[in-house]
Amino acid sequence: MYSLDLCITDKCNSFCEHCYVNPTSSMEELSTEQIFNLLTECSEMGAQNFHVFGGEPFLRNDLEEIFSHAYDLNYTLSVATNGTLLEQQDFEWIQKFNPFIGITFHGPKNLHDSFCKNKGNYDKAFSALTTALKMNLNVGIITCVTQLNFNEYYSWMESLVKTGVSTFFIIYFSPLGRGEQRTDLQVTNAEWFNLYQTLSEYSLNSPIRINFYFEQSIIPKASHIFNVPPSLLCALYSKSNCVVDANGDVYPCILLLRNSAFRLGNFNINSLHEIWDRFKPNSWAKKIQHSAKCDQCDYLRRCKRGCPAYYRDGLDFRCDAKNFPICPLYTRII
Repeated sequence: MYSLDLCITDKCNSFCEHCYVNPTSSMEELSTEQIFNLLTECSEMGAQNFHVFGGEPFLRNDLEEIFSHAYDLNYTLSVATNGTLLEQQDFEWIQKFNPFIGITFHGPKNLHDSFCKNKGNYDKAFSALTTALKMNLNVGIITCVTQLNFNEYYSWMESLVKTGVSTFFIIYFSPLGRGEQRTDLQVTNAEWFNLYQTLSEYSLNSPIRINFYFEQSIIPKASHIFNVPPSLLCALYSKSNCVVDANGDVYPCILLLRNSAFRLGNFNINSLHEIWDRFKPNSWAKKIQHSAKCDQCDYLRRCKRGCPAYYRDGLDFRCDAKNFPICPLYTRII
């Protein structure tokens, strides 16, 4: 185990149309003490990274205590937030534990507020961003690229660079959770690859260092240098990621969260050691229904059938004549 990803709350103060978690505010959530125990167990099993997401993590009033415990266990820390609830006292403890703060933005102000169904959210998030920048905190922008913001992303990103932002995470739209009902938001493979090329050129020519963490998701089949790096090994098979939901349910990948077919157990019922020990990736792999098209494909050895979370009738929906579908979470710095 390398990373623990914790959906720390099922509650959220936004209603983003594409949210793959799809918070319901109905779960009985893990207590502070239970999360302490979870962190300790995962540390004993070798976990080094602790990532917190939701829901909106700052709706919990014990976040400082949880990060303090994780910090004492020498985790590398990160949190994804919509940035609307951060107060000055939050920035003070954040400065002490130095987590990466990923603030979600959907694009320019009007688009952002419309997308998350909350007028004023952009201003609140931008205020949190500027405070973090002034305090020299480890902060960056997370944006899921969709048909709604695709054409505006570049100019909007340039405006943020002028305010001092230097770290951007560009996320591939996942048609999971609420996103299942909004597949019209998905950009095409060609649009996605063109964005990658545009940002690569911008980064190369920028007079200051700008970090784009780009979820590649596809790789052109025409590339004669394509090789599968070790980091592309699916977490389902490598057992590298442990994902725990707000109610204690355990999954092998963040994209499989709340997919009952991949639920490994519950931390309220069994220890994580027990759940992880009985998790046999090869046995799980046999349960997955694959399309016969994969077996007949010349690229099977390299593609490895794409992402199980993205299967439609046994086939990764991103597969086409020009591109390999790869792990959507495989991030390249450009």
